[in-house]
Amino acid sequence: MIIEPFVITQEDSNVTQTDTTAEALQDLFVYRVPIGQSILLRPEDVLVMDIDETDTTVAQDISEIKLEVRDATGTEKKPLVGPMLYSNFAASGVGEWVDEDKFVHLDIPGEIEVGEREYIALMVKNASPYVDKDTSAFSLRTHRKR
Repeated sequence: MIIEPFVITQEDSNVTQTDTTAEALQDLFVYRVPIGQSILLRPEDVLVMDIDETDTTVAQDISEIKLEVRDATGTEKKPLVGPMLYSNFAASGVGEWVDEDKFVHLDIPGEIEVGEREYIALMVKNASPYVDKDTSAFSLRTHRKR
C-alpha cells in the first residue's frame, strides 16, 4: 500500500463534467474513485476553484458551492465543504491557486477514506445564466492510497 499526495482536477479522466442549470444545487464536476484505489481526505486538504457562467463571466456572488462524498450507489452523502455562498468562498481564495493561506480547507473533523467506485462531487447553484463546465476549474489537493 502506497499513500501519496494526489490532486483531482476537472481534467482527470475519472471526472464527469456537466453544465448546470439555474436555481438548484447541481453537479458540476464528479470524480469517481478508480478500482484498486482510495482517496484519503483530511481536514488540512484544500479545495480551490474558479467557476464561470456560460457567458464566460465569473459566477454571481449569490451562487452556492458544495463539495460532498457519495457512496457507490449515490445515496449516502457526507458534506466536505458548504453549502456556502460563492462570495464567501471567493473571499477565502477562489481563483487563488498559489497562496496556500487563501485556500479553503475541508470541513471535516478527521480523515475520511473514499473507497473505490465512490464519488467526490462538486456542486453549484447559480442564478441565470448557467455555470459552464468548459471554462470552470477546480483543484482538490489530497492523498491517494493504492
